[in-house]
Formats: sequence, structure tokens, C-alpha cells
Amino acid sequence: MKNRRDKFYAKHPKGPRVAPTKETMDQMLRAAKITLNSDQIEQLWKYHQLIRKRNTDRELTRIVGFEPMVIKHYIDCMILGRFWQFPSPIVDVGSGAGFPGIPLKILNPSLKMILAEPRPKRIEFLNEVISELGLKDIEVFEHKVVSRSFTTPVQAVITRAVETMDKTALRTSAALGMGGQLIFMKGPNADEEIKEMKSRFGSAFSLTLDKAYRLPDTDHQRRLVIFTRTSEGSLQSSEQHPE
Repeated sequence: MKNRRDKFYAKHPKGPRVAPTKETMDQMLRAAKITLNSDQIEQLWKYHQLIRKRNTDRELTRIVGFEPMVIKHYIDCMILGRFWQFPSPIVDVGSGAGFPGIPLKILNPSLKMILAEPRPKRIEFLNEVISELGLKDIEVFEHKVVSRSFTTPVQAVITRAVETMDKTALRTSAALGMGGQLIFMKGPNADEEIKEMKSRFGSAFSLTLDKAYRLPDTDHQRRLVIFTRTSEGSLQSSEQHPE
């Protein structure tokens, strides 16, 4: 007997476009085993509409088709909830248009979220999204994240295709204490970055999760890599702040 995923993709195989509606978006999420209630679907749809409306003047994303946006932005972010329970507060470094922070906040309303983004156009957009969606316990850190400037204690840091892992570790070293998590959304070729983390920081971090997976009904390979901090203090004696 076919499950919901099989039934949806039997009707909507790769290639042909589907109707860009809230109902279709919900079906695509459910096919990926991501279940949202009606309020969450409404929030995600409103977010989608805001991205579409503001994309030209805010330079938010190069992905503009309905299906690619749902798969590569919303599902790509929300599917992480199948693999990991996120601690709070959490900072999304290099949030851009709100990925992965906004979808994760919609999926997990109780998360205390900080969106770190220094670019003015995107700061304006993120604040608009927070207001329009009525999100609580979420704020925008309107500066570049380096350890000198970002000292707010957090339990986790998450990034999606921002920079190498070791650079993120240095940027957030003043905010992430013992037991804090570095959560990296990566492509399949993350071995060298993992090796560099271990080589550069030694016992300061332990590799907690290295999960390879594929976005449903696509060839897009992903990797979720999580390090847990196992020591306090500066990560190196003379810290260089990456640009």
C-alpha cells in the first residue's frame, strides 16, 4: 500500500510543475514527513509570500520557482527536525533571508532564536517577517558575528553553507559554552572540514553527529554535522577573526 509520500510524487513526478498553492506546499511537506498544524502552515505560506514580494529589491534568494523553494529552502531546513532536537537559545549565523532560522522557528515555536545578519536589506526583511508572522522569542542580531561582538550565551549555533566549520567555531567561541552545539548544514563533501575541526581544536569539540541524507524525491545530497563543545575558554591563544 502506498504511503502519502508515494501517492503525492506519483501524481507530481519530477519535471512537471505543480500549482503554487498553500495546499500544495502542505502536501509536499507531508510527503517529506514534515507535519505542521494549520497555524504553522499559514505562517510558512505568509513567509513564502513575503520572500516572493521582497526578493527583487532585497536580494534574498536566487531560487525563485515554487517547487525548488519548497524543497531547497523549507524542506531542507525543516527536515532537520527528523534527525535532531534543537536546544534553546540558538543563533542562526549568516541567516540571510532567514534560512534555516525562520523555518525552524515555525516548526519549533518554543525555540528561542537569534538571527545573525549584518546586511541592511536583509535585516529589514527579517524584522518584517518577524512582525508579519507574529513570531515570539526571536530577534535579529544586526552585526557581523565575531567573538568580540557576539557574546550572548547560546546553547547552539547553526549555519547553512556560510563558511568552513572552523571559522564558525571561532566566530562564536565567546557565546558557546561547555556542552554547546555547533550545527552545520552541509553538502556531501564535508570530510575535510571535519578533519580540520578535529586537527585545529583537538579536544575542545567532540563530533556528536554526522548524518548523510537526501532531500525526498531529489538527488540533492545533504549532511548534518554536529560538534559539541567540551572545554571552556578561548579556542586559540591568538584568535584571528575571519572576514
